[in-house]
Amino acid sequence: MTSVVLVHGTGVRVEDYDKLFDLVGRRLDELDSGAKLLRCLWGEDHGARLNRGGVSIPRRRADVQGPHSITDLPDVRGEHDASDAVWSLLDIDPLAELRILGETEAAQAAPYLPQQDETSAEQLILVLKGLPGHPAVREQAALHGLTGSDLESAARSVSDVLQSLLLETSTPIDDLRHVVSRAVVAVALDLADMRWGQGGMSVDRATVEALQAAVLEALGEPGTALGWFSDLTKPAWLPFWRTGEWLTSWQVRRKRPGVSAQVAPPIGDILRYQARGEGLRDCIADAVRAAEPPVVVLAHSLGGVAGVDLFARQDYSELVSALVTVGSQAPFLYEMDALSSLPYGQPLPAHFPRWLNAYDPRDPLAYVGAPIFGTSRVTDKEFNTGRPLLRAHSAYWDHQPFYAWLQHEVLG
Repeated sequence: MTSVVLVHGTGVRVEDYDKLFDLVGRRLDELDSGAKLLRCLWGEDHGARLNRGGVSIPRRRADVQGPHSITDLPDVRGEHDASDAVWSLLDIDPLAELRILGETEAAQAAPYLPQQDETSAEQLILVLKGLPGHPAVREQAALHGLTGSDLESAARSVSDVLQSLLLETSTPIDDLRHVVSRAVVAVALDLADMRWGQGGMSVDRATVEALQAAVLEALGEPGTALGWFSDLTKPAWLPFWRTGEWLTSWQVRRKRPGVSAQVAPPIGDILRYQARGEGLRDCIADAVRAAEPPVVVLAHSLGGVAGVDLFARQDYSELVSALVTVGSQAPFLYEMDALSSLPYGQPLPAHFPRWLNAYDPRDPLAYVGAPIFGTSRVTDKEFNTGRPLLRAHSAYWDHQPFYAWLQHEVLG
């Protein structure tokens, strides 16, 4: 039996780690590998915190009003790029797509004529009332950590926007279902993120698509096709995705105190580790010594940096069979000569364990090790979680191909 020590990354506290530990434990159980998952929670004792409650954070004097300019971003090329773009926008505002569609229709509105039949929005408002009780939606929600309250709140929020902005819409119901399904999933995930804390909920593209497919089924979509836009809705939305960079900046400026309070612990964890990292390394070492060998250390983000530092400094070759880093910055720090345990140019010591490094090219905090340390010392493995930017940084934990690779490489 292999012991797997789970070392978390930055910004994680007890309640976040408990959820992560349960998620990884369930995924390992599905592999039927017999691996025993062990804890290494270091954030409470060795992570950073705002000791004065964030009094150093500047408060805004007034809200920033409206956009003054639009910064162009790269063109959308292909369906996956467009899908990434839309979910990036929905990460900023889960209801943005519905709002944009409503504003576009208002700008192009024809003279109102009384309608004999229900509009597509009116039909979907009725269906949304029963969405939380739909079997497929309930099953997917429970599988991925969403609650009935998340679904009810999401359905209610989307219904409110349909009622206020799109009640008389002429958009065909097939097209509107897709926009509504994304909005429901985006709102529900946003609510779940709040419960997960600093790191956010671990969700990859497959999970998002499974949730959306279930919602589409509940909304009556034939075949639950996941096409992202029809020719009708695509032109209405695409010009607005270029404002994503401004929207992000505007949100940050308006919500500086809250954003700083969220961002400070992850950044602070990194700074604190660079100054006083022995506590985190000791935490990993204690967990390794308490585990039954062979031990696999599964370390995310800064946890991976600490794992590399620990095993570069001390010989645990009789206990540890592999170090698996996930979305880690250790190769990057080494290349900058900022890895505390190993000056740039000095090779990994002979006692260093087998090192496997998982990364997603979309993850801005993930780096590759083989070009720096050599293919004989580090095995890099690329994954496509299908999530944008920082969402990709935590999506590994919900990504089935990651666990299949783990099973093949170190647990089989």
